[in-house]
Amino acid sequence: MTTPILFYFDFTSPHTYLALDNIRRVAERHGRAIDWRAMSVFQLWDAIDYHPIGKPRAKARYIRRDFERAAAVAGLPFQMPKPFPVDAVLARQLFYSVKADAPDLAADLAAALFTRYWAEGEDITTAEQIAAAAAPLGIAVDAIRAAGDDPAAADAVAAASAQAVEDGAFGAPYFIVDGEPFWGHDRVAHIDWRLSQAGADSSGG
Repeated sequence: MTTPILFYFDFTSPHTYLALDNIRRVAERHGRAIDWRAMSVFQLWDAIDYHPIGKPRAKARYIRRDFERAAAVAGLPFQMPKPFPVDAVLARQLFYSVKADAPDLAADLAAALFTRYWAEGEDITTAEQIAAAAAPLGIAVDAIRAAGDDPAAADAVAAASAQAVEDGAFGAPYFIVDGEPFWGHDRVAHIDWRLSQAGADSSGG
């Protein structure tokens, strides 16, 4: 039995937005499930004492331009969101509230929120803002508000963030494939190669 691809992400990460379509295609191509794990990248950075955003300023200016260029190369719509960055606490808790009963719907929710934030440049911090992306999936604003008061969802975010530290993560997206780590949207092609090698080995090729 094959193991799922572990996929650590945070909604504030543009590189995760750039990786979404590709990692889903690669997983499907190789018959792998994806274990989506929303974490707080700010909690992660606090835990490992790493705070890269905005330091130095020249790097911050470059990174913003690079976001735009990378999206254009990938053929993805991109709009620099305002505000950026955000700590999408409610979005993460809603993800786990949905994932508890419907993992596939939670994955679609995550993709919809990334689209709203990074493709449309719209905020995703309030229940009403999240509802604009979640309503087409049948997720009502009352359910979104309830997720903000769900201790199990909050615990799930904290647990995922702590596990990301244990698994060696230092940013997003961070993938683990059969025990091997991969970081960044540009490493999805490496994941594809790694899974192709695993398939050849298992077939005796």
